[in-house]
Amino acid sequence: MNQDTQEFIQTWTTKISEIKGIDLGAVFNRYTSLYILYNRLYNESFRQLKSTNSLTKPRYTDFEKATILVVQYNSANDIITRLQNNNHFPDIETIADIIRNDIFHINLADGVSQKNVDAQLVNNLSSDDANVKSQAVLSTIYNVRCNMEHGEKHFEEYQRLLLEPLIGILQTIVDLQLEKLK
Repeated sequence: MNQDTQEFIQTWTTKISEIKGIDLGAVFNRYTSLYILYNRLYNESFRQLKSTNSLTKPRYTDFEKATILVVQYNSANDIITRLQNNNHFPDIETIADIIRNDIFHINLADGVSQKNVDAQLVNNLSSDDANVKSQAVLSTIYNVRCNMEHGEKHFEEYQRLLLEPLIGILQTIVDLQLEKLK
């Protein structure tokens, strides 16, 4: 890992640690800041996979880097074990329930919910297959970030239902990425 990436990690880790409070602004800020750090980490793991000729194709979308390649880099079993050890399985089930109950739509196309894709996401979040479950968790993290960036996530109190469990999950993934990259 180069010096610039190490400094980036340090400054964003410090910023995240300074986010205090439980108000909605802090919740959004914590998720967004964690995702910025995650984005840098998955791009760094992509670079490392590329430098060791571990990639199967020449180009990857950002979604693929944030999901498929994170699983490849860390292993599905390590991701699932870490999530389980940090007691995030109830968080994953909470997220599946709020999607299942139409409280949130994770997969959107031009602002329109893709209920069939969300139904498959719920099934994948509940899967016993480590690869399927880890991909679903990372896909949820990525798509929620996209919904924020593309103006589909309202700044309203009920968003806490989704963001709070995702913050813990995302922090666990970030910590795993940091360990593997060192």
